[in-house]
Amino acid sequence: MVRTGAHAYLKYGFETAFATISNANLINKKFGLQDKLSSFSLTNNKVDLNKLNQNTVDKYAYGQESGTMSVGFTLSNPWIFGTVLGAPTKTGSGSPYTYTYPQTGGLPKTPRTIQVEVGFDGASADIVRTAKGCLVNSLSINAAVGGLAECTTDITYGKESAPSTSLNAVPTLPSVEFPYTFAHAELYFAGQLVAQCQDASMNISQNTELLYGLNSHQAVDSFRRVLSMTGSFRASLIDKDLLEKLLAQIKQDTSAAYQETVGGGATEFKFTFIKDNTNEKIEISMSGLGINDLSVSGIEPVEPIFEEITWTAKTISVVAKSTIAAEE
Repeated sequence: MVRTGAHAYLKYGFETAFATISNANLINKKFGLQDKLSSFSLTNNKVDLNKLNQNTVDKYAYGQESGTMSVGFTLSNPWIFGTVLGAPTKTGSGSPYTYTYPQTGGLPKTPRTIQVEVGFDGASADIVRTAKGCLVNSLSINAAVGGLAECTTDITYGKESAPSTSLNAVPTLPSVEFPYTFAHAELYFAGQLVAQCQDASMNISQNTELLYGLNSHQAVDSFRRVLSMTGSFRASLIDKDLLEKLLAQIKQDTSAAYQETVGGGATEFKFTFIKDNTNEKIEISMSGLGINDLSVSGIEPVEPIFEEITWTAKTISVVAKSTIAAEE
C-alpha cells in the first residue's frame, strides 16, 4: 500500500555538543505549522577508481558522509531563530517573557547544532532515521499579500545513526502555535513604515561548514563564517525617497550627503509578526542596511506601479514576547 505524509513525522532537538544530545527525549520540537521535509538526501561521496588496460571501473572508494535536508513550514513561534542565532537571553519574572536572539554578548562564535528525527510508518517495517550534528545553514521568511508567513530552512549534516525500526513519539513541542500570515506582519525600512507592501522576504545565512578529520567518514565538528542577512520587498511607488537613498550611497546626482547605510536610527529595518502586541509577537530588527538595487515595474496603462528593493544588513536582533516560560 502506498504511504503518504500521514505515515511520517518530523521533529528536532538542540544538541548539547556536536552530534550529542543529553536525552533522546529532547528531540521533541516541531519546526512550525504545516511542516514538510521537501528534500532529504545522503551521499557517501563515492569515487570511481579506474585501472590501466581496461575500460571499466576497477574499484570504489568512499569519502565523506554528507547529507542535506530542506524543511518548509508556516511561521508559528519564535523558537526556530535559535537554530541560526544561538540560544536566547530570557528576561521577565512572569508572563509574558521576552526572548532576545542573539543572547546578551552578541552572536556566538560557534553554531548551535540540532538533531533531526524522521519517522516513517512503513508497510512492512518502520524506519526511523536520526541525523546528528545538523546545521541550519539558512532560514528564509517570506510574507506576501493573501498568503501565510512561509519559512524554509536548508540543513546540512555529516553524521547519521543506523536506522531504527521502532517509531518514537510525534513532536510534543511547542505547546503554543499560531499561524502567522501577511495580515499579522508589518515592515519598516529606513525607519519608515513601508506603505502598501505587497510582499517581503528575508534570509539569514550562517555560512556554516562541517569539519571532517582523519579516521572517520563522518563529520567531527562544525564552524561558522560571516553571518549574512539579505532580503527584498515590493511596494507601491509613492515617492523618490528610496531612490535618493540609493543614489546617496554612491553620492551621484543627489543633494544628499554620502550615506553608507539607509539611515533610520539604530533600527533601520523592522519586520514584525504580531499575534497579540502584549503577549505574543516576533520583532526582527536589523541595522547597517545597504540597498543592493532598485527596480520599477508595471508602468503600463491602468496598472499599479511597484518598486522592488533588495538589501543587505550588518546586524540583527530578534525579540520575541511569549507566554511560555522556557525556550521550546
